[in-house]
Amino acid sequence: MTSSRIRAAVAGAVLATVLTVTGGATAQAQPQAVPPVDHNCLSPSGTNLNTLLDIRERVIGPPACREAFAGERWVRSFPSWGTAPDAESAVYPAGYTPSRVNPMDDFISKFRGVRIVQDIGTRQERSYTFGPEALRLVAVEDGIPFAFFASPALRPLSVGPHTTSVFMRLSEQHCDGLGTNSEENCLPGGEFPYHANVPITFFPRNAVPPRS
Repeated sequence: MTSSRIRAAVAGAVLATVLTVTGGATAQAQPQAVPPVDHNCLSPSGTNLNTLLDIRERVIGPPACREAFAGERWVRSFPSWGTAPDAESAVYPAGYTPSRVNPMDDFISKFRGVRIVQDIGTRQERSYTFGPEALRLVAVEDGIPFAFFASPALRPLSVGPHTTSVFMRLSEQHCDGLGTNSEENCLPGGEFPYHANVPITFFPRNAVPPRS
């Protein structure tokens, strides 16, 4: 799956004012921001993701929501996946046959879950595996259904910069029905990287937000 395919899915999610994740800032050796005490996370479109997804913990993923306090449990969000609305409008790469007639039903039937890896490639690397519960909702925008994801609550991380990566699992290959390019319109079977390293930062509880 190419980065352009992810961006396309996220763009649709923003229009639908539902869960989104886009490209992020580079982690700093010395944190320059402090998370708000209020847990509410706003998407780039201004949608309150905590309210939308009924999440009490701090949501981490969107560019404005990549900081937390030490000791806080948090929820990882990541890009949505969109498909053609029905079999009649779906087009697929040559040789691909969906398992379900409806493209979104095909994706849901093949979705097995995700593995979230903190600090990948370092001595403190840790992985957490979740099942289909990571798919939180399906919403439609301009006739296109999007599947939206968020992990269950995760353990707090130590003070300082970290990274978080998402690997998705499907039972077999899935194509979205939106095009015939297998690299842009399909996800492979098995486990594969879905969302590249996202830099996040955990702050001490006594950190003071900078004055505006």
